[in-house]
Amino acid sequence: MKKIGIFYGTTSGITAGIVDEIEFYLRGEEYEVFDVANGIDEMAGLDNLILVSPTYGVGELQRDWEAVYDTFKNLDFTGKVVGIVGVGNQFAFGESYVGAMRKLYDVVEKNGAKVVGFTSTVGYSYEETEAIVGDKFIGLALDESNQDNETPDRIKAWIEEIKPLFN
Repeated sequence: MKKIGIFYGTTSGITAGIVDEIEFYLRGEEYEVFDVANGIDEMAGLDNLILVSPTYGVGELQRDWEAVYDTFKNLDFTGKVVGIVGVGNQFAFGESYVGAMRKLYDVVEKNGAKVVGFTSTVGYSYEETEAIVGDKFIGLALDESNQDNETPDRIKAWIEEIKPLFN
């Protein structure tokens, strides 16, 4: 498997903690972590990507992702395999739970990526979300405010599912 690039944005540090957990389950694999606050130039040279963003407001990307979004929208993802992780609060923001995932998904899917790691909506309580295609989340949905006890098992299962799908 080729190297995995993990790209994330964080404001409060919660998402950085999620990335630490992802790293734990990727031990033994070749990967590198990039805070999008420092840019996303490295994305072009990697075939395997994990994109991680919390959702703010009503389905909005985290501010560091917003800052690089125009550049992100113009990247060619042809031949790349991408997994997406969204962090949100399904009760406080149940009308837009993990909506930032959709903004990332729409770009990578439109620009040629193979998106992997769709997950079940079972076990979540939200009003609605744009982060669903068919009957599954378009990536791994996490709620550190209400279901942090579920996070390690969810990440472990998700990583085990997507690793064989990477190039």
